[in-house]
Amino acid sequence: MFKTLNIDGKEIEFSANAATPFRYRQVFHKDLLSILGNEEKAQNEGVEAVTELAFIMAKQAEKADMGKLNEEVFFEWLEGFGSMAFVNNAEDILNVYMESTETTSTP
Repeated sequence: MFKTLNIDGKEIEFSANAATPFRYRQVFHKDLLSILGNEEKAQNEGVEAVTELAFIMAKQAEKADMGKLNEEVFFEWLEGFGSMAFVNNAEDILNVYMESTETTSTP
């Protein structure tokens, strides 16, 4: 799934695919699927997880060297946005990821 969203007045390209949850774990050392699949975790870690997910999907769209990503690169990227940028766009960001998980095959 590839989509461009306006985040804090900036057009940001996002790409979500089968590698996204693995890249998320690689950089943030957390299980994205566990967070999204657990309502209590999603409530507690939701904003943080959405912001981290946005970073991963943006870097995938840029075709960045994913092996060089770490939390410091994340913080540097995050400094380019306002404090509520990802909260205000959380639903759209999650939709990009969730649309990538939909199956196109029929049983």
